[in-house]
Amino acid sequence: MSTWGDGFSDVLRRSTPDLIAEALRRAILTGAITGGMQLKQNDVAARFGVSVVPVREAFQRLVAEGLALLQPNRGVTVTVMSDEDFQEIAEMRSLMEPHVFRLSAPRLTPSHLARSQEILQRAAETDDLYRRAELHWEFHRSLYELAERPRALAQLAGLYTCINRYLLPVWSKIGLSAGWTNSHMTIIESVRRGEIDAATKLIVDQIAEAANRVRDQLQLQKPV
Repeated sequence: MSTWGDGFSDVLRRSTPDLIAEALRRAILTGAITGGMQLKQNDVAARFGVSVVPVREAFQRLVAEGLALLQPNRGVTVTVMSDEDFQEIAEMRSLMEPHVFRLSAPRLTPSHLARSQEILQRAAETDDLYRRAELHWEFHRSLYELAERPRALAQLAGLYTCINRYLLPVWSKIGLSAGWTNSHMTIIESVRRGEIDAATKLIVDQIAEAANRVRDQLQLQKPV
C-alpha cells in the first residue's frame, strides 16, 4: 500500500476518521487505489497507527459517497468505474445544477460573486489536479449555496466527488478544455448583469462538454 500518494504524511499526524477518509479519497480519485481493490481495516489501521474504529468510520464515509461498496464476504471494496456509472452522474448533474442555480443566483450579492471569482482564480493557478477538483466544486457550491437546498447540495457534493474519478485522468492526460477558466468567469459576469438564463445555459453546456471529453477518453481506453 505504499503507492497511495503524498496525501498520507499529514494524515499520519492527525488520525481522525475524516482525515483518514480524505487520504483514501485522494488515493481513489487519483487512481492510486483502483476500482475493485479491497480496503482492509487492519491494514489501513496499521498504516495510520490507529484502531479499526476510526477506519471503520472512514470506510462508511466512502461508501456513502459512492466511492466504495460494502459487499458480503468481501468487506469494503472500491467501486469500479464504468460508462454507465459516468452517464448517470452526468445526467444527475444536468438535472440538479440548473435547478439549484436558478434558486440561488438572484440572491447572490457582489461580495458572493467576488468570493466565487477568488475561488476560480485559485483553481486556475494550482498545479495540483486534486486540489483543482476540490476548488472546482467549491466554486460551483458558492454559486448554489443561497438556494437553501441543503439536501440537493449534499447530493451534488457527492456527484462531484464521484465524477472526479473520471475527470482527473482526462485533466492529467489532455489538460483542461480550452477556455476553462474564461467560461467559468463568464458565468459570474452573466450573474452580475442579471442574465440568469444565459448563466444557466453556460453551466449546462459546461457539463455537456466535460461529459463528451470524458466519453471520448473512455472509448479510447476500451480494448479493440
